[in-house]
Amino acid sequence: MKKITKELEQINSTFEYGRSLGIVRAVAKNEDYDGRNLMLGSKETIFFGNCSYMGLDQNQEIKDAAKNAIDKYGMYFSSSRTFVGLELFEQMEEKLEEMFNKPVNVTTSTTFAHISNLPILIGQNDAIILDNYVHSSMQTAVNMMRNNGDHVELLRHNRLDLLEERIKTLGAKYDNVWYMIDGIYSMMGDGAPMKELEFLMNKYEQFYVYADDAHGTSWTGKNGVGYVLNEIPFHEKLFIGMSMSKGFGTGGGLMVYPDRASKELVKNLGKTMIFSGPPHPAAAAAAIKSAEIHMRPEFADLQLDLKRKIEYFWKKAIQLNLPLSGNYRTPIFFIGSGSTENTAFTSKMLLDNGFFVSPCTYPSVPKNKTGIRVTLSRYITIQDIDNLLEMVNHIFIQLETAGKLDREVVKKRFLEKSTTDLVTM
Repeated sequence: MKKITKELEQINSTFEYGRSLGIVRAVAKNEDYDGRNLMLGSKETIFFGNCSYMGLDQNQEIKDAAKNAIDKYGMYFSSSRTFVGLELFEQMEEKLEEMFNKPVNVTTSTTFAHISNLPILIGQNDAIILDNYVHSSMQTAVNMMRNNGDHVELLRHNRLDLLEERIKTLGAKYDNVWYMIDGIYSMMGDGAPMKELEFLMNKYEQFYVYADDAHGTSWTGKNGVGYVLNEIPFHEKLFIGMSMSKGFGTGGGLMVYPDRASKELVKNLGKTMIFSGPPHPAAAAAAIKSAEIHMRPEFADLQLDLKRKIEYFWKKAIQLNLPLSGNYRTPIFFIGSGSTENTAFTSKMLLDNGFFVSPCTYPSVPKNKTGIRVTLSRYITIQDIDNLLEMVNHIFIQLETAGKLDREVVKKRFLEKSTTDLVTM
């Protein structure tokens, strides 16, 4: 077995401690699942870690479409799409293209989408800049390119002043400069500054943006096209990888392109498009139905229902003086706890009182910004939000009384400009 470093040993030890408390790698023992309730051990808990923001994973129309596809086509169509694929797969892409009004490719995961896209879209003499909070799936794809000799560097989170300097410097040496971002960042819930990035794309001919909008899909934008496309009109130098495993409610990854030539190039040459299997028939049929639901006028009402809960959560958290990571109106809220120990204590206390949240520590977040991530889905009620936040406040009062937490210190840490204290590569 490979000997691990001292840092990895420390991270693993933290993880194992969390597992012993039941706050990570927990196993839900539900006989059935409704999106809101988890049976963890013998305790029923409310699931504040669900990323199916729109609740479509339990939609009956979508489930019926998936069941029907299994009856017609079986569990799997076992052939590379290079050779042959079901007409169902083409129908899925056509329906998604109708929803996004742009060319689309579909793969079995967002990670596979990035692995297919990046080596084809990015030239050998292009430079890559990674926002240092960008999702692990993007890092995986970029690391493969770096191993092949591509120039890759990190940039402090959302520091567009530094970005413009690097565009100028790298543009003198490389053909193009690509900036890799998340639309909605999965830990803190903040969004990329898309309007400013649009300005830079217009200003610098060599500058391109590649966005992972997995956590922005469905809950915002007309027809649920996501955060990125809600912020700016589609740009000829903007490429997007998305997830159908979160707000979209069906599973898989999709790629949205500014032009059909780019779509076909990736479909013909992308590694995971050639050498990995196609979507499951059930997932393809479910995606068609989900896209239809997204394009119905009443889908905006579902989005509004979630956004009302997002607004309520934010106002309640501010009222209780909880240290939020920022003023972000997204389904992802991050509440700082001050230390890894406080994070474990808070998560365990919440679990004991019937709430499951996601404890986030280094290296998922910077060492000085540990805390709990709370995700809101349409399954969550206003009363659930009240009960959770009141309990968090109660726990924080205990920590303050013990001299282990200072809320104002935690809030100041989130206001500091991004540094490179987060390990991402």
